[in-house]
Formats: sequence, C-alpha cells, structure tokens
Amino acid sequence: MYLWKCWRDTRAFFIAFLVVAAAAMPAIGLASRGTDVMRDVGWSAVSGTFGLVTMVTALGLGAIGATHGFAEQATHFLFTKPRSRLYFVWVGWLVGFMEMLTIAAASVLTSWATLAFYRIRPFSAPLLGSIDERNMVGMLLLGLFAYALTYSLTAILRNGLKGLGGSMGILTGINALGVLMRVRWNIDLWPVWSRTSLASMIVFC
Repeated sequence: MYLWKCWRDTRAFFIAFLVVAAAAMPAIGLASRGTDVMRDVGWSAVSGTFGLVTMVTALGLGAIGATHGFAEQATHFLFTKPRSRLYFVWVGWLVGFMEMLTIAAASVLTSWATLAFYRIRPFSAPLLGSIDERNMVGMLLLGLFAYALTYSLTAILRNGLKGLGGSMGILTGINALGVLMRVRWNIDLWPVWSRTSLASMIVFC
C-alpha cells in the first residue's frame, strides 16, 4: 500500500519527464531534418540531453518523493504503523530509483533509435568502449548519487526546498574540489565527471 502511495505522489513528475526524455532526441532530429546537424553533432546532442534530463530528474524525484513521504503530518501517521522507519525510507527511495532508471532507459533507447535512423553508428566501440558511452554511464551514476543525496537530505530536513538546496550545494562543492585538485595539483579524482558538461551544469545551477 505504501508502495502505491509513493508511486501516486511522484507519477505526474515521472510521466512528464518520461515523455521529455523519450521525445527530446527525435524532436531534435526532426527539427534538423534535411541538414547535416545530426551527423555532425549527434553524439554531443545525445550526451547533453541525457545529462540534463538525468540531473533534473534526480533532483526533482529526490525532493518530491521525500517531501510527500516525510512531511511533518505524514511522518507521524506513517510511524504509527507496524513497520520500521527503514521500511518507509527504502520503499520511497526504491520507487524513485526505478523511475530514474526507466527515464534514463527511455532517453538512451530513443537516442539510439534516432542516431540509427540517421545512419549514425550509435556505438563506435564495444559497449562502454567509447568516451561517449563512458561519459553517459558517469552521468547516470552521478544522477543516482544526486537522487540519493537529495532524497536523504529532504527526508532528514522534512522540507523539499531545503533538501534540494543542500544537495545542490554539496554537489557544487564536490565539483569545485575536483576542479581545484586538477588545476592545483594535476590530480583528477573523477575523470568521467570532470569531462562532461554535467559538471558545468551543476556549477551554474
């Protein structure tokens, strides 16, 4: 029953971003039809779109899911039930986690289909062998980390805006630390993260 509640609380956001993730690359391809744009910058468009959708989805689901589940009034009611607190935390987290993976999969599959339609080789090397593929895996892992961080902070603070703000602050601080280490001591702690446009997007959020 609580599983259904978590789905009901986040389904509007999930469906909206599922549509955006699935339609983004086909829409770009349709808009550039008759030109060489997709052939020239197809992979860049895929990476940028995937990174943006993943990060926005992670922050949104983390804040919305925990806000509904752990608001002041809801918490007192839930903790009167014969379930442990960990049960409510993990069920809510798991619903958002599965929604994130579904949105990411929709983005990847429709992007692959769009590149294939324009006869652009989707995978230039065996799976995870190209820089583009490794960057996308790094983006997904970063998105999952951002989701878990946002969800945790929102549940602890019981406020979506505070959880979202705290998560974005921590992510920006981690990215700034990575940049400082690379510039000052030439140490690259997160090679995939630091080379994607996702890091820049976090800084300017």
